[in-house]
Amino acid sequence: MSWRYGASRYESALAWHQIGASPEERKEIARRLFAIERDALREAIAAPPEILFVAGSGNEDNNADFEEYIPAGFDLPNLITVGAVDQAGEETRFSTFGKTVAVHANGSEVESFLPGGDRVKFSGTSMASPQVTNLAAKLFALKPELTAVEVRQAILDAAERNGRVNVIHPRNTAQRLGISL
Repeated sequence: MSWRYGASRYESALAWHQIGASPEERKEIARRLFAIERDALREAIAAPPEILFVAGSGNEDNNADFEEYIPAGFDLPNLITVGAVDQAGEETRFSTFGKTVAVHANGSEVESFLPGGDRVKFSGTSMASPQVTNLAAKLFALKPELTAVEVRQAILDAAERNGRVNVIHPRNTAQRLGISL
């Protein structure tokens, strides 16, 4: 999942449509609407424990927990939230952080394809999270009996901690699961 937002998104929409008599009223309406969506999304992700969800943390250089971003701020056993590092493994200046940001992957200047085949380099946690999805998919393909929780835990346990970042390590992850490459 390559999206994330908080209650402020609702506030902006309410202001644009001139709903609410004051900024305070808009904020209250926004909080109520956001809570409905947040709770429904949390329930939807938690409901199928056999599915592993991977979400980008965000690109605002802020704390996902403080901003109460969804889904990046969720702490669920079948969800991995991914931050971005550069090619050297250092946290990017833009990556959203927080206690729910479990792992990091390269999200800086990642070569991507555009429709028609042109190549361009993009940066963001939307470029980092597919790398974790790719790792998880390969692990499931090589050892189909694995559960989402087992794959998530192996990815977390095998990651290399460097200060605030926890960079994925595919080979170590596979070894932890008894998969030889």
